[in-house]
Amino acid sequence: MLKSRVRKNLAAGLVITAVIAALSVALADDGSEVAELRKSLIIGLLVTGAVTGGTWLLQRRRSAP
Repeated sequence: MLKSRVRKNLAAGLVITAVIAALSVALADDGSEVAELRKSLIIGLLVTGAVTGGTWLLQRRRSAP
């Protein structure tokens, strides 16, 4: 299933995003768990999307005739 680099990057990015989101909520001291969760999810998904999109573009350019 995870044969292409795009899928591998997407899977790894989503796992890392979930771990960082869970850690940020667990370490939030001031009771702002929802704000921390939202912020970490947005940042994680943006980075994951950028890396996955970049990999997809590179892979597409290499396979173009």
